[in-house]
Amino acid sequence: MVAGASGFIGSRVVKALSEKDFSPVLISRNLQKLKKRFPDFSAFSTSEIEKAFLLKPFAVVNSVGILKEEGSTYEEAHVKFTEKLVELSKKHGVKKFVQISALGTSPKEKSRYFKTKWKAEEIVRKSGIPYAILRPSIVLGKGQKLYDDLKRFSRFLPVLGTPRMKVQPVRIEKVIDAVLKAVECRITGTVELCGAEVVTMAELFRRVLREIGIKRPVVEVPKFLLFPLAILKIGGLDLEQFKMIKDNVCGGKNWKD
Repeated sequence: MVAGASGFIGSRVVKALSEKDFSPVLISRNLQKLKKRFPDFSAFSTSEIEKAFLLKPFAVVNSVGILKEEGSTYEEAHVKFTEKLVELSKKHGVKKFVQISALGTSPKEKSRYFKTKWKAEEIVRKSGIPYAILRPSIVLGKGQKLYDDLKRFSRFLPVLGTPRMKVQPVRIEKVIDAVLKAVECRITGTVELCGAEVVTMAELFRRVLREIGIKRPVVEVPKFLLFPLAILKIGGLDLEQFKMIKDNVCGGKNWKD
């Protein structure tokens, strides 16, 4: 079963599983989009997950995650939904639970995004189900939000600004490979997913711009100068995104297989 199956990561998980001759059960809040993209698989809306579990999935991959509270809150998307998935997984004998979390999650974080991601991890860890929790840094690949944002903003901004921070981006292919190995029980516990190189966010912007064929200068902006923009919600930035501005690099168990 893949929850969040119409999203950037989830849709690629579905494709990878199908290439290995699995027939995953799919869950998404965007059921119409899901059925159009994957017409050959059983698909259910997030309100129908009880019905989906009647198909007795061997494993559950939860890729549900939101960066902004649009339509649902962090608590609803990250915590309540994970609670429901875990509850039904225990009831129906799921053998492996794969939780796609986020690098930087912690109970001490000011960001509600990171706090709720941590709460979801704790639910999985305490479930009693064999699990793998994957914590990717910024995931790169066509269709990722950063690519779309840079395309959009570059249409009307002659210069692009970025927070002064370091990241360790990981390609989507590595994330999907890790998910498959987790489903196969070759990855267990909590692991971080990062690329080989630590770069500034400005350098990451420049690389993505080159990848999508757009020429724009990129300048670093100190975090304190971004606070007024967050207050006024300018440039897609709000207070929650402001709290998430920090170095995002692997410091623990970075899976390198």
